[in-house]
Amino acid sequence: MNGATHLIGSVTVAALLEIHSPVSLLIVAVASLLPDIDRTNSLMGRFVPILPTALEQSFGKRTITHSLIFGLGIWLLLGFHASWQWPFLVGYGSHLLLDLFTGRIALLWPIPFKFGVPLFGIPPVFVESLSLASWGAWMVLEGYQYFQILF
Repeated sequence: MNGATHLIGSVTVAALLEIHSPVSLLIVAVASLLPDIDRTNSLMGRFVPILPTALEQSFGKRTITHSLIFGLGIWLLLGFHASWQWPFLVGYGSHLLLDLFTGRIALLWPIPFKFGVPLFGIPPVFVESLSLASWGAWMVLEGYQYFQILF
């Protein structure tokens, strides 16, 4: 998936979970882009000069940065500011979940097995396009207001 899809997905989840403060939304957004720092052409990878190349050449795509151990390590580092841990989890978790449907990720790295949820041969670009179109329709039709009734 591309960075825009990850941003939209994570911010939508954050809104549904009533994460509204600007700092928390910034953390959600950065965390949703963080796993793709292993690619030089990703949104996050473009802002860091050497790290993406080193990560991609050393570990490969969708490996260490898409793992639970990497997420746990960053989550623990954010322990100095506990209010940042929940927004990080939302952003990072949404990224991993979305990538499971458009490919395979090394969720349990360093174990070399990669996980993915195949969607009956539907190409990943179609899944991504459909998710963006669905989000747009949901926003235009004000579908988010139905959650106010539930909560």
